[in-house]
Amino acid sequence: MNNIELLVKHTGDINFTRLDLFGDETISLTQVVQDVKDPGKVFTNFSKTFSLPASKTNNKFFKHYENFTQDVAYSFDARKKVQAKIELNSLPFQQGKLRLEGVDLKNGRPNIYRVTFFGSLNLKDILGDLKLSDLDWLSNFDTTYTSSSLITGMSSSGTGSVTVDSVAYPVPLVTALISNTQRGFYSSSNTAQYFNTTDEEVNKAGGNLNPSNNKLSGYYFKDLTFSIRLYLIIKAIENSQSVKARNNNKSILFSTDFFSTTNVGFYNLYMLCQRNAGKKVDGFGSVYIPNQQSGKDYDNATNEHEENLVLRESTFEIYGLSSSQNFGFAITINFGSISQNIQVQIKNINTGDIEYATWTSSQTGQTRTYQLGNGTYELRFTSTAQQTVTSFSLTFTDTFATSTTTTIATSDVDANFTIPGTNTSFLIQDNIPEMKVIDFLSGLFKLFNLTAIEEDGKITVKTLDSFYTGGTVRNITEFVDTTSKSVDKALPYKEIVFKYEDTENILAKQHREVNQRDWGAISYNTGEVLDSNNNTYEIVAPFQHMKFERLVDGSTTKNIQVGHLLNDKQDPYLGKPVIFYPIHSSNLGVTADGFNFITEISGYDGGSSDTDSTQSVYWIPSNSPVVLSSGSGYPETINFNVELNEFTNGDDYTDSLFQKYYQSYIVNAFRFNERLTKIKARLPLKFLEQFTLADELQIVDLVYRINSITTNLQTGESTLELLNGREAIAATGSAYASVTISTSSNATPSTACGYTLNNTLYYTGVLGNGVRLYTDTGLTTAFSGSGNNYAFPGSNYAAIDSNGYISGYQSCPTLAPTVQTNSTTNITFSSFTMNGNISVANGTISDRGFYWGTNSNYASNTKVSEGGTATGTFSDNITSGVTPSQTYYVTAYGTNQHGEGRGATISFAATNAPNLPTVIKRTELSVTSSGFTARLEITADGGATIDDAGFWMGTDSSAYNAGSNTFYAISPTVTNIGVKTLAFSGLSGSTTYYYWGAASNTYSTNYGISSNYETVTTPATVYSYNNTYYNLNDAYYACISSNPQTYYSTSSTFQAGIVLYTNSNLTTLAPDGYYARSNYSYQVSGGNGTLGAQTACSTTTVFRVRITSAYPSTNYYDMTTVEAAGLSTTNVMYFTAYWGSGRVMYSNVGVTTTYTGSGTWKTDQGSTAFQYGRYPEGKLFFARRQNFINGAWTDLTSSLTTSGYDDYICQVSSAGVLEIIYWNYDTGALAITGSASMSGIKISSSGSGDAATACSTTPSTIVYYDGTSISNGTVIYTDSVSAGTTGSSDKFNGGGNWYKFENNYRAQISSTGVVSNYASC
Repeated sequence: MNNIELLVKHTGDINFTRLDLFGDETISLTQVVQDVKDPGKVFTNFSKTFSLPASKTNNKFFKHYENFTQDVAYSFDARKKVQAKIELNSLPFQQGKLRLEGVDLKNGRPNIYRVTFFGSLNLKDILGDLKLSDLDWLSNFDTTYTSSSLITGMSSSGTGSVTVDSVAYPVPLVTALISNTQRGFYSSSNTAQYFNTTDEEVNKAGGNLNPSNNKLSGYYFKDLTFSIRLYLIIKAIENSQSVKARNNNKSILFSTDFFSTTNVGFYNLYMLCQRNAGKKVDGFGSVYIPNQQSGKDYDNATNEHEENLVLRESTFEIYGLSSSQNFGFAITINFGSISQNIQVQIKNINTGDIEYATWTSSQTGQTRTYQLGNGTYELRFTSTAQQTVTSFSLTFTDTFATSTTTTIATSDVDANFTIPGTNTSFLIQDNIPEMKVIDFLSGLFKLFNLTAIEEDGKITVKTLDSFYTGGTVRNITEFVDTTSKSVDKALPYKEIVFKYEDTENILAKQHREVNQRDWGAISYNTGEVLDSNNNTYEIVAPFQHMKFERLVDGSTTKNIQVGHLLNDKQDPYLGKPVIFYPIHSSNLGVTADGFNFITEISGYDGGSSDTDSTQSVYWIPSNSPVVLSSGSGYPETINFNVELNEFTNGDDYTDSLFQKYYQSYIVNAFRFNERLTKIKARLPLKFLEQFTLADELQIVDLVYRINSITTNLQTGESTLELLNGREAIAATGSAYASVTISTSSNATPSTACGYTLNNTLYYTGVLGNGVRLYTDTGLTTAFSGSGNNYAFPGSNYAAIDSNGYISGYQSCPTLAPTVQTNSTTNITFSSFTMNGNISVANGTISDRGFYWGTNSNYASNTKVSEGGTATGTFSDNITSGVTPSQTYYVTAYGTNQHGEGRGATISFAATNAPNLPTVIKRTELSVTSSGFTARLEITADGGATIDDAGFWMGTDSSAYNAGSNTFYAISPTVTNIGVKTLAFSGLSGSTTYYYWGAASNTYSTNYGISSNYETVTTPATVYSYNNTYYNLNDAYYACISSNPQTYYSTSSTFQAGIVLYTNSNLTTLAPDGYYARSNYSYQVSGGNGTLGAQTACSTTTVFRVRITSAYPSTNYYDMTTVEAAGLSTTNVMYFTAYWGSGRVMYSNVGVTTTYTGSGTWKTDQGSTAFQYGRYPEGKLFFARRQNFINGAWTDLTSSLTTSGYDDYICQVSSAGVLEIIYWNYDTGALAITGSASMSGIKISSSGSGDAATACSTTPSTIVYYDGTSISNGTVIYTDSVSAGTTGSSDKFNGGGNWYKFENNYRAQISSTGVVSNYASC
């Protein structure tokens, strides 16, 4: 007898308590990994209900459970399990938990405690009702939900790698093309826009993804959502506080045997984060969970309630309270200026319940109070805009006891933290599907036929096949009771079905209706009539299985695949959680086609404008990890059945869930010779401690697999249910049997059946499923099959895997082709395209085609041959005999040597007969006095191709074709919808015109006319007047200007009273000033652009000179000084005709006001002598001639002067009469520098007797000399006019005295002005 001990302890206890057992109590342990009678069960483990005596020890531990009036501190809470373990002979055997079921009383006193022990692998108990949305660790992957973030999710790295606890998690979220609202399609035709502005609703026909569509169509960004990698959900189960809180604050850890980054079939799977049908419902905002700052932790505080309160880093747990007891909980937060409310969610992680506390902008420092009972809690700060919390604090008050307070101060926790707060947030917990965690794990276990056992505190998860490979053979012959044995049939059902719980999305449902079976499902049986059982066993994965669609444009297959999360009415559909493989567009093996992605729609969802873009980088959804026939993941699929790949249309993705994970186990279970053998054995403790359910048990010369084992722990007596293992003796009695099969193999049974039998192999037992084939008679080298079908004798075929095992052994088909009728495409009122597919030839195809007509019975319809003889898809176009709106029926067929196979009959309706095009008028453009550009928009073609468009236009508004209104066609001919224009010219100004848009299509010669007209009034005719001259200040300048300009007016004649404009649009009036045209001038004043009275331009030519600036107010006595004084640009004199002495000079260009001069020597002296020019008398001025050239007064040049200009020294009398001073008296030259040059210089005012005395004087009298320098012999003159002449009366009379020159020289000057003894002082 083994000594069995049951040990237990309460939460918080240090040591275990050994409970007393009845002396005759037996404890039996049943262990099973996967029961052939119920293979869909997962997480099965040991549990046992047994009785305990009401001993003193047991009464103390269970605290006299019968007494319910005790205080909570002295009462046992049977709502919770307690930690427990079983030891055999003081050696550990099983860890687990114990649940008190009740207590039986006898004579009013406790007699028996009824308890149940649960093995440690009890995920259902740990996880309970916990949902995926409760997995708080997932918040590490929260992101934003905007069009730009969704585009980021389309990149090959998804939303980007996230590092948590030093571990990088690449591509956590992706944006895959699974639409929740709009059915995407691809069409080169211009189709409807996404949003119907008339009905203000989303147009179901607005999902054209072709970027070339001229309408705003395709996917609106809210049609898509993110998908999360399933591997992250597994990691969240391991790391979330919500799970730890239900598992004694310990993590659940899974092995990496299956849940690994290298297992592509699992690691590449994602779940669509779709919580509701249709577009995402926006939440309150992103959350901030304290304490993320270094060193901050609730446990920093002093806990005054350690028996009822556990403080952790970012959670706290209240426990041990009765249902009527609560902690008083208070939270105070502080903040500065905030733009939106701050909300704090107090979430009970155990139940999912949330209390909400809200602070407005004026409530900083305020406190909110609540009553909290048992549970693990987490605080979540949220806001709809980014806000900063400067500090917060918490208090717990034991209202059920002494009102003692535990305070978590502001210094213990985060401060100055920012709430991300945005209504564009995407919180994984708020968007992941509503699903229990245990259902999620159960679904994975069912998909991949997984097993779970606990080893060293970790849950080891493996596929069943992998689990069995880890076992060993244990010989238990000596322990077996040979007197008792039963052999039963192993199979309690005739058929087993593998399927997904939800295939109601539009394409999967269509697949079921056409093929009469669920998409991706498989029903397995041997093909024989198994009538001893009528039961069908179902393994149902709790997910939604989508059928995806590779899009076509007419007959052109596009390189893009999408999913439609819609029902068969194309309305949004939610259903069960969707799992799939996203494949990036860069990994398709072809150049991906771009799709139109709408980020904003005017008038919809708050949009103010239409914005879209072409996206050529994205993730397609798939049911296989790859679509290339190479690389990791090929040829896996998450279909249970082998289905045609949606992207490649190939049937080579043979590693279905059934083939890869279930086949070997299920095929064995269905073998004709599979048995369930029941035996009894007395197993020693050493065996019980060491064996695993993966082991095989040898009894004599046969080997068995364990189906289940039930053991009495005290005695070791065990009942074993065993399945066939490796067979040791051939059924014939000989060492082996042989069979000759084909060398070649093929996935198609009918093809394989045609191969020659030429390869002899060897086996034991009866040939059939589960038998292993060998290449040698010693049965040591297994035959390595391809996994495809081989021909066997007797017109049979079967698949052989790489280990030589036979599966699918059955008779060769003598069937007609397997045909599917695919959806009819390109449906119009007069034509359509029929589509079919021959998936299995079952022989040689001789014909294929369609039945079509108006009868639901295919035999009554017209049969048309498509002409092909291959398997795969085929099509035929019907272009005549089609009636609009009529319902038609199509049935695809294929013929081989065995007969005709037909697909399902599908129906559809031809579209309605086309209508007239819909036309609306648009506002005109480019209106002038003689024309405008009319615009129309064809918003719908009516169902037929546009073949003409134009405008009815005229001056009658009563009807489009009234009066003289005329139709004007647009050229070249319009053939599509959209905005069209036509330019009209040669119209009359100041006239009102009306136009209507019109268009016709190929269905009718009538035109669709816009319901109302557009009114256009042409402005008045504008006349242009070039060769018009302008001057701001003077009419004369305008008349003589050589700078013509163009002005505009509505008057046809240029005359006084018309209004002038500077531009042809008549928006800018001509400025004030003078205008001249055709020898007449006009003045504009008052800023109204109106020409004043007409005045004839003067025919007199006027010239002018600009003169010395200071004249006449300043007198100049010599030519040198007056020349150096400079010329003015404003002090001018005007004259007519020629330039010369005697001309009258005027001060105005109109030559009406004479210039008042300072006088002339001639006039003042009354002399007519020629010599008047020798005596300037201080009345000189310098003059430079100008002519009016190109609208400006321009200096005239001369080659006779050193300045290069036509310069003169002049005098003008008070009557304005000009006199020109002749500089060179001898030659009469008029130029300043002429042939004689002169200079002036100052000398002493009187002579001295010697040189020294002269050098002490100051020069003050100016004299003149010929040339530019003085030397001995130079003649000095008293005036500049005579310098260089032969006259003597004007020579300086120095009397031979000494004089000082202003250049600090001295010399003697004779009485005739001659210089001698010229030297420096």
